[in-house]
Amino acid sequence: MDTSYTLSPDLQLLSQTLAACAIGVIITDALQADQPIVYVNPAFEHLSGYSAVELIGRNCRFLQGQDRGQPGVVEIKQALAQGRSTTVTLRNYHKDGTLFHNELTISPIHDQAGKVTHFVGFQNDVTARERAYQSEAQAHGRLTSTLNRTTEGFAALDWDGTITYINSSASSLLGRSSAELLGHNFFTTFPELEDRTLGRALRMSQENRAPQRAVSYLPTLRRWVEMTIETSDEGLWIVSRDITAQRTAEEEHAYLAAIVQASHDAIIGVTLDGTIRAWNAGAEHLYQHAAAEMVGQSITMIVPPEFHEQQQQAFELARSGQRTQPFESVRLTKGGHRLPVVVSVSPIINVAGEVIGLSKLAHDISERKVAEVRIQALHEDLQQQVRRITALREIDQAIVSSGELSITLGMILDNIRHQLGVDAATVLLLNASTLTLEYTAARGFTTALQGFTVRLGEELSGRVALTRQPLSIPDLQNVLVSQPWREMLNKHHLMAYYAAPIIANGKVLGVLEVLHSQPFEPSSVWLEIFELLISQAAIAVDNAGLFRSLEHTTLELRFAYEETIEGWARALDLRDHETEGHSRRVTELTVRLCQHLGLRAQQLVDVRRGALLHDIGKMGVPDAILLKPDKLTPEEWDKMKQHPRLAVELLSSIKFLRPALDIPQYHHEKWDGSGYPLGLKGKDIPLAARAFAIVDVYDALTSDRPYRKAWTREQAINHIRNEANAHFDPSVVEVFIQLIEMP
Repeated sequence: MDTSYTLSPDLQLLSQTLAACAIGVIITDALQADQPIVYVNPAFEHLSGYSAVELIGRNCRFLQGQDRGQPGVVEIKQALAQGRSTTVTLRNYHKDGTLFHNELTISPIHDQAGKVTHFVGFQNDVTARERAYQSEAQAHGRLTSTLNRTTEGFAALDWDGTITYINSSASSLLGRSSAELLGHNFFTTFPELEDRTLGRALRMSQENRAPQRAVSYLPTLRRWVEMTIETSDEGLWIVSRDITAQRTAEEEHAYLAAIVQASHDAIIGVTLDGTIRAWNAGAEHLYQHAAAEMVGQSITMIVPPEFHEQQQQAFELARSGQRTQPFESVRLTKGGHRLPVVVSVSPIINVAGEVIGLSKLAHDISERKVAEVRIQALHEDLQQQVRRITALREIDQAIVSSGELSITLGMILDNIRHQLGVDAATVLLLNASTLTLEYTAARGFTTALQGFTVRLGEELSGRVALTRQPLSIPDLQNVLVSQPWREMLNKHHLMAYYAAPIIANGKVLGVLEVLHSQPFEPSSVWLEIFELLISQAAIAVDNAGLFRSLEHTTLELRFAYEETIEGWARALDLRDHETEGHSRRVTELTVRLCQHLGLRAQQLVDVRRGALLHDIGKMGVPDAILLKPDKLTPEEWDKMKQHPRLAVELLSSIKFLRPALDIPQYHHEKWDGSGYPLGLKGKDIPLAARAFAIVDVYDALTSDRPYRKAWTREQAINHIRNEANAHFDPSVVEVFIQLIEMP
């Protein structure tokens, strides 16, 4: 090897030694600028791929190529400048450009004066080692990344309890950052855990060098933690997991399970194909099957065949993720008893949102069904009572209204048929004069019975009236009756008979009969209703008699009233010969006019009475004034004008004549207010008085007087028309003229 230098024998030996060395050796001259290489051994030639000729005289930095920003290069420069030893690992490049890792150790060589004259470098190819380090670092990085991504916490403690490693999940679980935990003692950082399960498990692992498992609640963090502790030569490896959600779910499941078991309702868990998976105590009680008997069986075991389709429809809805509305159904107990229930079916959904099963809840409604039947029966009974009360009220109203007796009796018979379920019914009334019973009302017969009579003591009804006792014949086949009555019974297929007398105030008024097409024995309830209705019949018949008597008396009294009033009117006509017949004429025409004006019938009665008595007040006017042929003096006229007031004084004490006072009191009032006695105007004057005023004037004009002849109808009508809006109401005038001109 040509080094361009002459070596001494000692150096020759050293050179041979270096040449035989297995690691690369170079020597640089520290006294020359840029410290060129002055020696390389064969091992370095092999390491770098360059020959000694290519290396001698060059600075070794060229071996880094463009990769000169390495930390090791900086360190080498500082060591060279400071004349000290150092060891670095550099990235160098072979002659062919491939990378190799070079572990370089340089040391200074001093002369006798202590001056650095050279540097010797020992170089070793550590590419394999560096690659191993890189692989290990990559693997460590991947492991760290994986550990940081996992939801489980990982931590390492040395045997003293110092935290040497912790991933992000463990940091988050403990509520501290990695920087706050790494290098710190676990027990001094978390003193509150010393006396808890977790702290005791760590202590036991430290002392026994043995694995441990612990579950503990961290109160400051409000979390449940599950921890597995493994040992190694360096200390403890801890794997931790936040199980708060799991523990909460377990607690909720425990609560739910307790509720399900405590429920008196049957709660059954079923797979999607209908296999029973869960059977609570309520189901055991309701269906009398133990859970061990039912788990694994098909749910159809307790469902009657006719309800299979109903259940299938409910299951289909629940399988689609929907909860069914509660529906009524029937289930079978172990003993085969059919049990009415209300059922609802809900889907069981896992965390992925998938329906994995069905939950069935059944509530026993046997007592409710029994109660419903009772309520229905009570309701029907109440409705029946209401119908009876309503019928009685209608009958009462018919009785009170004093309508036709036959209509009232017909209502009673209709109610007897409806409420007592009879096929036919009749009412016979007693004619006390002929001692016969006459058919007055009948139901259920196609042949009219009205007009037929039964003599007292004959036939069944005659016996009832005579004895005044009810008669019950369950079967008429063996009872002797007249041939016409037998034919009537056979025609209508009537077999059973019941009758009772209609009695009021101790007197027999008639007989009520009911007949059935089947043999019949009346019950106590039936008899109670019958007696109630026959009492209504007695009231109706008795009331009808009273009404007829009262009506007759009322007519006689009213006739007497009218005769009295007409007598007063005739007396007035006889007293004043000039007006003889006047009261009768004006009364008839005023009633006709008021009919056309729309007055009601009762109002027309008062109009008639008032018209007849319109001048009754003149009975208080002296004859010297009333019959005076000459013109009255003002004083006499004032007395004459008092007759409306005198009429009120005379008639107001008679109650039935008070509504008739409008005409006697106001017939001299005028439409324009110029009349007397009060000077009323317009519609302040009662309508009857306005109508009478027109008729009164019309009759006076068309009647002869001692001082003039009667006017013609046309003259009188023209006068009345001219007095419209002054003396008379114009609208009443128009109606009056239409009435007078009628053919």
